Amino acid sequence: MATENKSVLTVFVGSAGPAAGVRDVLRDLSTAELVGSFVWVDDAEIGDAGTRVPAVETERGISRSVTLQDVLASRHYDLVRLCVLVPSGPGAVPVRLATETMLAELLSSNSGGARCVRLRVLLRRPADEQPASAIPALAGWHNLLVAPEDSRGPGMGHESLTATHDPVDVGRQAAPVIAGITGLWTDIEHTPFDDAPVLPGNSLRVVRSFYRRLDTSHAEHRLHSELLEFDGQLPLPRDAGTAVLYADDVPAATRQMAHAVWVKHGHLLTSPRKSAPPKRDVRTITFMDAVRMTGRFLLAVLKNAPSLLITRAIHRASTSVASAAQRALFGSTPGAYRVLVGGVDADGQRVSWTEYESASRQLGAALDEAKGTPQVAAPDLSALWRDYARGALTLADASERSAGLPPIQVGAHRAVLRSAADIVPGPDDDFTDIPGVVSATTQLHVAEAPDILGVEELRTTLRGLEQDPVIGLDARRTGAAIQTWAAKRRHSFAVSFGSILTSRLSADITEAGTLLERIKGVEALRDPAEESAEVQRRMFWRVRIATLIALVLGVLAGVLAWKEFISWWAGGPIIALCVIGWAIAVTLICQKAQQYLEDLLASREAITAANEADRVNLRAALREIEVLTGAYRQYLSWSRALGAFLARPLGVPKHVLTARRRIDWGLPRHSAIGFGSPDDDKIARVADQLRQDLFTVGWLTEPWDTVSAGAGVALGGVAHDITRDPSLLTTKAGAGSGSPLDEWSLMFYRGRVQSTGAAVLWQRAMSELTGPRTELARDLLDVIEYRIDGTVHRSGIDDFLAGVGVPTEGGFLDRAAFTDTATMRGASAVAGELYSRTRVGCGLVAVTTQFTEGVSAEDLARPTSKHVRTEEIHEIPDIDLRPAQREESPTDKSGRTSFIAPAVDGINF
Repeated sequence: MATENKSVLTVFVGSAGPAAGVRDVLRDLSTAELVGSFVWVDDAEIGDAGTRVPAVETERGISRSVTLQDVLASRHYDLVRLCVLVPSGPGAVPVRLATETMLAELLSSNSGGARCVRLRVLLRRPADEQPASAIPALAGWHNLLVAPEDSRGPGMGHESLTATHDPVDVGRQAAPVIAGITGLWTDIEHTPFDDAPVLPGNSLRVVRSFYRRLDTSHAEHRLHSELLEFDGQLPLPRDAGTAVLYADDVPAATRQMAHAVWVKHGHLLTSPRKSAPPKRDVRTITFMDAVRMTGRFLLAVLKNAPSLLITRAIHRASTSVASAAQRALFGSTPGAYRVLVGGVDADGQRVSWTEYESASRQLGAALDEAKGTPQVAAPDLSALWRDYARGALTLADASERSAGLPPIQVGAHRAVLRSAADIVPGPDDDFTDIPGVVSATTQLHVAEAPDILGVEELRTTLRGLEQDPVIGLDARRTGAAIQTWAAKRRHSFAVSFGSILTSRLSADITEAGTLLERIKGVEALRDPAEESAEVQRRMFWRVRIATLIALVLGVLAGVLAWKEFISWWAGGPIIALCVIGWAIAVTLICQKAQQYLEDLLASREAITAANEADRVNLRAALREIEVLTGAYRQYLSWSRALGAFLARPLGVPKHVLTARRRIDWGLPRHSAIGFGSPDDDKIARVADQLRQDLFTVGWLTEPWDTVSAGAGVALGGVAHDITRDPSLLTTKAGAGSGSPLDEWSLMFYRGRVQSTGAAVLWQRAMSELTGPRTELARDLLDVIEYRIDGTVHRSGIDDFLAGVGVPTEGGFLDRAAFTDTATMRGASAVAGELYSRTRVGCGLVAVTTQFTEGVSAEDLARPTSKHVRTEEIHEIPDIDLRPAQREESPTDKSGRTSFIAPAVDGINF
């Protein structure tokens, strides 16, 4: 139709007879969506002047009854075309002149100032008699005669059309020409007479029009599928100057990227540890020290008994303070300690990894409360997850998006992985082959490859069910299938990075359990004050025994000497030896006790220092467990989103096949609709060439940024903050938390959110095909299939177009429409031409309209009368005649002969 920015109304006025055939063919073309909407007014249904004008509006083959006044009042029109069909031949009823005048005035005055173009189209074949009431031409109108011919293209041979009584035959030949005259063809701007000046007087033009539509919708649909549907196989991107290769060593590539992400951000998930001070060496004492200690002990026996009780109380108090954290841990949170240390619940079932998160939070809060220290805020892991996503995308398109995360190299070339499942397994890679009885027992219906802890818990559960007499066999088979399935995906980037997280989490859980056991063992130790008092009691008891023995022996020696049983020379030394022996015995006892106490003191100091370090390290381990479990939740969410994205990075390519209905019969030669039908190899070759232009290094950036930026919109009113700032999505909690990240990743994973990159990339592909890569589009049009009178023809694009839509040099219209005199003066020559060609996808629409200069009604051929008198022409016009058409009598040499018009043999060139 006319310019898309303009609103155009096309009104046809016809009557019974041949015009009805034109109407029916235009309606059929409208059904095939080849022509735009139009309004048909039947002259016979128009009443008196001033009444409402009944009409039929047709759009896409659907007709509805309207009135012309309502149509004009329904919307604003920039241009109104009024086309009056003037038929001829038997049974033709011309449109009344009053109707033409009335409708022209109605459209001019009621169209809101729209420009009005008035056309009168004569439907006349050679030998057709013109009705007496029919007016061939009116002043102020474009008066046009549809050339009675049929030809494949301008400048080619044509077939002269003969008189007919069949409105369908008239309509099928004239309706496409009228569509070209009135600008009704869709998808193209071709309006040869909208801006053309009206010829003066009652002049008219003979006009013909050619139409070609090359429909490539089927070929484009096949190309769309070949180009944009990956089926998990990632395209090989193009890098300027160098080639990008596929990496064959998938485990090495994924481990390298996972390790790079951990090295860059692992400090966010770990906490420093405190080392216990070294144990103090045992202090040795000299003999004089022992003597002095002996004196102090002896004095202590007599003087320091009350102070020992006080010291004992002080030690007990300090011990009670030191064990406050232990009592807080093992008194108020026994459940958390059970989870972290035992790993099983009261029923003997292994606890889930999710319980460690709450247990570590509970124990950490208890430790902070006992020490009076504030809780530390969780670290911001947004940078980690941005780089996790960037690393996955880099493995797919070889673009370096973040420092420290370079693309993998194969020699001097960048490389990518072939399969999206080797990067992040998607929804199609889940394990779902779980028998119903096993699924009902375990309450698990699916296993996701990145969920390492979930898969391990499922396998542990299945091992526990293998001895069950009912489901043991199914559990064993399911466990073997899961093991095989998990082995195929353990080398992916997501699983490699998840393994680093889970191994660190497992180490922290083991460390926390060991520390808790050690801390609990410290509380079970005996009170140091009581143990010290017990040592002193034993020491004093031994001193008293040694003193008693020495005293008894000394007294006995003195008594014996006093009684003179022995001499004082013997008794004195004995008494001296008793004193010396007592002193030595007391010294040894004191030294041994002192060494024991020194060892006890050093041991308790070491235990106290180690216990303090254990509590600090326990808090660090608990904090790591809490952070790592939270990070593992986020890891699951981001893996779900990335897995779904990489499986379909452009979304689900939706390409609606918009092919119009095929017309098997009825179109004349001058109008044809062809369909591109390339073979599969050509489609694949064109798709491969386009990939080199469309899939460059970093091609995934725009689709991923678009889909992640639209997370807030996808979530709706619950995520206003993410709508305003999409970067906040990386700070949200992960799987199982019900957070925006959790909800969005599940929506993405289940297909309720999809990437929209397919439409954008397809537009780029079409821009390439219709712009710098038109040679690829020609490959799709190597074979054109079209129909002529129901017969399928195949040809190349140039043969199909037959010169339509491009300028041509001169040419003549069928001379049977003109009188001999008009033909001789060149009235049948093409004097004007308007050609148009526009792209519709990879196909095109082309129209060429040609017309003569203005001629009068007397220049048109009239039907031959049965009583025609032959007249001689005394002067032969200066015109070359064909030998078969020129007869020369040998008896007539005077130069005077009769002129006989060229024979009409049906095909003229």
